[in-house]
Amino acid sequence: MPTFQFARVSAAAGAFFWLIALWIKTADSSETELIQKIFLLGIFVIVPLALSLVSAKESLVSLRLAVWAQPLAAAICFISFLFPQGFAAGILASVWLALTALVALAGALRVVLSNQITGADLTISAGMVYLPIGGAWLVASRVGLQPLGFGDTIVLLTAVHFHFAGFAAPILTGLTARWLNDRKSNQRLVLVAGIAIILGMPLVATGITLSPKLALAGSLLITIGLFLLGLAVLLWIVPRINGWFSRVLLVVSSLSAIAAMLLACAYAYSIVTHTLIIDIPRMAVTHGLLNSFGFSLCGLLAWSFVASDLATR
Repeated sequence: MPTFQFARVSAAAGAFFWLIALWIKTADSSETELIQKIFLLGIFVIVPLALSLVSAKESLVSLRLAVWAQPLAAAICFISFLFPQGFAAGILASVWLALTALVALAGALRVVLSNQITGADLTISAGMVYLPIGGAWLVASRVGLQPLGFGDTIVLLTAVHFHFAGFAAPILTGLTARWLNDRKSNQRLVLVAGIAIILGMPLVATGITLSPKLALAGSLLITIGLFLLGLAVLLWIVPRINGWFSRVLLVVSSLSAIAAMLLACAYAYSIVTHTLIIDIPRMAVTHGLLNSFGFSLCGLLAWSFVASDLATR
């Protein structure tokens, strides 16, 4: 079986196992339980589905190893949630960190070894390079560490954030830019959106550590990027693709991204102004579900259907 076909099979099988995992309790509080289940969607479904779309022509050994090792690494990572926080859970979670490092290595090599890399591929590679940041925060969460005094919930949310906003969002942006290769002016706007998303990620992370105002600036930058991406998809991608189901998925993905980031800005603003607009539990339910299911999952599924349609022509 070709490597990238295997990645799609892994995503489908991962969705089945994720549905089973929904019935297995992994946390004491409903808030943490929801965040963990969103994270598990990322490792079981989002990561393999995104990797299947990187390129069917990729020959990098590190990328192929990552694709083939992903199901086992995801299963071991899930087992880590069945252990209490501590050394054993951290060791098990570190297997997923190693997997994300392979993905990041492949992302870097795609840039270094390419003779003529496009802006779309640079955006995709940036998402791949961001992934192990999420893996590192996962390990911290499973060990029970609280870097810089952050609580358990923030540590886990950061791991989730870098699997969806950090990894999936740049890849979805790159896929959109690829499709607009014959429309250079439109493609440039999408690449500007990609730059905003990529630069906004470290701003949010640094802002959480140093300054809420910096985190708000990063959130605004990502929101602008996702708004431009959503607008581009709705205006230039949806009318051009075949299949009503793919169109519906892309519409849902675009609108979800915009709504999710408006909520993120509201949360960042509430931190800066010390005004309660939306708290973490509501963020997990609203922003978390919109970003994971609405934006990331629907978007990647849509591009998978588009890629399958092109392959059969």
